[in-house]
Amino acid sequence: MPEGIPALKRTGQLVLDIPSDSEVHAIVTEAPYPLSTALKLMAYGGLRPNEVRGLRWRDVRLDGNGRGGGMMTVRRGVSFGQVHSPKTGQRDVPIAPPLYAELAEITDHELDEHVALMRDGRPLSQSALNAAFARLVKRLGLRHWPVYALRHYAITAWLRAGVPVHVVQRMAGHRNLSTTARYTHMVQGDLMRAVELFGNLLATVPERVGPSVRSAAVFSRFPVAEGEVV
Repeated sequence: MPEGIPALKRTGQLVLDIPSDSEVHAIVTEAPYPLSTALKLMAYGGLRPNEVRGLRWRDVRLDGNGRGGGMMTVRRGVSFGQVHSPKTGQRDVPIAPPLYAELAEITDHELDEHVALMRDGRPLSQSALNAAFARLVKRLGLRHWPVYALRHYAITAWLRAGVPVHVVQRMAGHRNLSTTARYTHMVQGDLMRAVELFGNLLATVPERVGPSVRSAAVFSRFPVAEGEVV
């Protein structure tokens, strides 16, 4: 390395074990109200659990067209009963259609009331959220993720949908772009699907041929432009 150039900080790759689209759909569909509201705030809004507990109705602005839309402002978090500012400051998050549908059905509330509640109407606690989520995934026969996996799902879903990484950074409330960029690494499910797809490809190539012939058969399925270096 040339003198005077600092070494780059080594960063580890992030391989996430998060629910799939179908698993998240099952979780939020089977979750009873009001638990469903908290889970959708995480899965479709990317809120942290403490931000879910801190969200009040005055922070939610539905556009009223009935098809989804609007914004919610993350102004505070609640941890161990203490109100605090969000980890990286206040931010606005768009309200996705599945979350809009949930919030639009809740009409009996005051502006200063918490959005996420327990069955008895008290503000949702972290222990109650963790316990309810654990019971739900167990009942559904799913893996035992922590509830925070729903926030991971939201961030990776935004990236997969093509939302620019710097926009996802603001929506997720990441201080550094490098944190968001780590989500662009393959998640565990993508890695497994890549292996499966490559295995299916190899299965179409005759086994009793020489290695060079077999390699040529595989690469022939991926056209290379003239002059391009593979």
